Amino acid sequence: MITWMQKHRKYLIVTLWISGGAFIAAGPMFAIGSGSFSGRSADSVAKVGEVEVSVHQLNAAYSQLFSQYNQMFQGKFDESQAKAFGLQQQALRQLTNEALLLNLAKEFSLSVSDQEVSDNLRETPAFQQNNSFHKETYIKVLKQNHLTPKLYEADVKRRLKLNKLMKILEPRALPLENEAVATALYINDKISYKVLDASMIKVDTSEDKLKAYWEENKMAYMNEPSFQLEAIEQVAVKGNYTEDEIKETYEKDKHTFTKVSGEIKSLEEAQEDIISALNIKATNKEALRTYIAYKKDKLTDDVHKQLFTITQSSNPFGSEVYKKISKLNLDKPHLKPQEINGKFFIFKLLKSKPSEPKTYEQAAAAVKTDFLTSQTEIQLDELAKNSVATFTGKTSPFLTRESINKLAPLGEYEAAEFLEQLFAQHEKRGYIKLKDKKIVLFNILEQQLLKKENNNQEKNVLRLKTSLLNDGLLKQLEAHYPVTSYLEGK
Repeated sequence: MITWMQKHRKYLIVTLWISGGAFIAAGPMFAIGSGSFSGRSADSVAKVGEVEVSVHQLNAAYSQLFSQYNQMFQGKFDESQAKAFGLQQQALRQLTNEALLLNLAKEFSLSVSDQEVSDNLRETPAFQQNNSFHKETYIKVLKQNHLTPKLYEADVKRRLKLNKLMKILEPRALPLENEAVATALYINDKISYKVLDASMIKVDTSEDKLKAYWEENKMAYMNEPSFQLEAIEQVAVKGNYTEDEIKETYEKDKHTFTKVSGEIKSLEEAQEDIISALNIKATNKEALRTYIAYKKDKLTDDVHKQLFTITQSSNPFGSEVYKKISKLNLDKPHLKPQEINGKFFIFKLLKSKPSEPKTYEQAAAAVKTDFLTSQTEIQLDELAKNSVATFTGKTSPFLTRESINKLAPLGEYEAAEFLEQLFAQHEKRGYIKLKDKKIVLFNILEQQLLKKENNNQEKNVLRLKTSLLNDGLLKQLEAHYPVTSYLEGK
């Protein structure tokens, strides 16, 4: 399994999106619903600099990771294991890293043309019949994967942009580096080891302890700002348009009426699109009239108003509209018509409530979870420090990086993570922290250097240099672009 992982981890941060069409027919889509996002109904789960991460992207990334793990576990990977491995968090981290790179690509003025997207679609085998692009197959495959052309083509554009960036950043492997990596990869270790986990820790969660923790960290437990709104949904206009109006619109905006291939539709082919565009324009014009009457308090009695109370995480209008609403005040409470999913809404702010610390009772559940997590981590770390010099543990056989079945009670994934770090250690004795909150104490008893049958390590050198480059680059990008996650608990 470790060999499989190495083959598929060419880049630390772009394992999911770089290869065109990677997630098409990769496996089932696992919808991450509102339960994971504190009731959030907007389409964004995170924002990185100027790049939004959508629920669609998170679902696709999660599904792709699930398929990869299921392949590694020979079809025996399930949702409980996905939760234990933190698959949702892995997917979000992956997308966050991608978004950091997309911000950098924007600074480099990298762009992807519609023609490049079209070429990619034509070259994707899943969309072909008789070695040629087939539009009906394209639509069918997307539908099977719960995708629309708009969503998929936006993903293609992101992947192509990342490809361009990675080519700029791509390192080279030198002969001396090949030799050094070959030597490192053929080291064989026999170790004594002991696994420490949370079951060895007892945390006092009495109310006095929890309240003291809350007092020290109460600013971390804040209610979100809320906005009470009055909203009017503009009734859609469906007009009857003359041939001249339709033709004039086509001539003016024909570049917007295109086929999947990127070709401009003929006037006849674009009829429905043109009428839809004219209806949207007419509806927007009518919404502006409603907005002006609203501001002047001259609305007719038949205009229906709805009441909403929204927060950033509970907001049916989307992140961009939320930003505009959050800037309203009672002196200027009206917001111009906003198009949301093909409909136009006009808003009026009635009341706003600023963010404030939750009471202990409101925050109690989160406080207990955070206190348990932090105290377990602190005490487990102390246990490791106090035990590492004198511990007595199991003795392993000689290990390589692929010995993932020889380190019970560690599972394969945990063993792979441990071995990856073990062979990067300089100390004979020490401890390694794993992502699942376990710590492994180790003492290297013996080392052997195996015969180097193949000294060509260019791929491993490139993987290592890319990983180091990505690690340093991501730290710089994280410092430069603010990362805001709306995923609960992250």
